[in-house]
Amino acid sequence: KCEDSTTDFRLDYRYNPSAMSSPMTLKNVTVMVQVDGGATKMQSIPNGNWDANAKLATWKLNDISEVSEQESQGCIRAKFELSKGPSKPTTTAMQFAAEGATISGADFELIGSGYRISLMKKRFATGKYFVDPAATVSEV
Repeated sequence: KCEDSTTDFRLDYRYNPSAMSSPMTLKNVTVMVQVDGGATKMQSIPNGNWDANAKLATWKLNDISEVSEQESQGCIRAKFELSKGPSKPTTTAMQFAAEGATISGADFELIGSGYRISLMKKRFATGKYFVDPAATVSEV
């Protein structure tokens, strides 16, 4: 919600095990959003980092997995105080990585007895997933 003196940000997230070949824990989860309007201060749950020069808020989240409801979903809420508001809704970016699975399900097989696999590692890391804000945001 973008107002003259403040901007409120909320991101709800949930683990989606069907997006991977085998459900694995997501690690190094980072969420980033830029806030214009002369944001001078940020308060958030969970705690995040505000870089006023880059106009960028960053949150480093705990690992996300399907082990428990507490670890499989969450919410980021933040309030930004503005000196030149209102701000404009912007894109939110998210990055993460996992080991032991692929998103595509790609695999390989050696045919013939002359070769042997001694170690196989599966891993993926995202670039950035972007989420654009809704064209109009209504209050609930």
